[in-house]
Amino acid sequence: MYTVEQLREQVKKDADKDAVSVYLKNWKIDPVYEDEDNVEYFDEFAILKLNQGIKLKEEGKTNEEIVSIIHNGIVSAQNMPALRNNNIQSTETNGANPLNKLTFDITTQTLALLAESIAHKISTDITNKVKESDLFSPVADAAKLERDNEILSKQVEKLLTENKKLISRVNFLQEENAKFKHVFGNFYSKAN
Repeated sequence: MYTVEQLREQVKKDADKDAVSVYLKNWKIDPVYEDEDNVEYFDEFAILKLNQGIKLKEEGKTNEEIVSIIHNGIVSAQNMPALRNNNIQSTETNGANPLNKLTFDITTQTLALLAESIAHKISTDITNKVKESDLFSPVADAAKLERDNEILSKQVEKLLTENKKLISRVNFLQEENAKFKHVFGNFYSKAN
């Protein structure tokens, strides 16, 4: 996952500081996750969309056309897959039903478009699931507990240090007390 700053580093063309944020907003590229500090996180698919959008922008496309292409997979005449005309062969089975066989070649552009559509669908579904569930709240709770544990650990260390000082003071006072000898009542004398 990438923050907006990390997206700036991943984009092919050197964009100025605010250009990536503007592209994300104008081209309606949504974050996958937003934490409690409102930091937005994007996936690799956002990088692909940004790079494709920048390429289309350089070709003179408007923002509306770019949004349509990167989100809906609408292809223009330039990036439309080329279909090759092949012979249509007609065969008959058992002399009764004519079956037509149609063969065509799928180009890499068609496969890329199909892969992009599937990736978009998967990304959208995952985004919706993450937004609907409290997937990251246990992680946030664990971070809070870890911070609390660190504070408690420091307090325990401080108490242990104070305890050692008290133990040494008690030992010293017991040694001093042992130097005195009980004479009678409340009278003590110091032994040499």
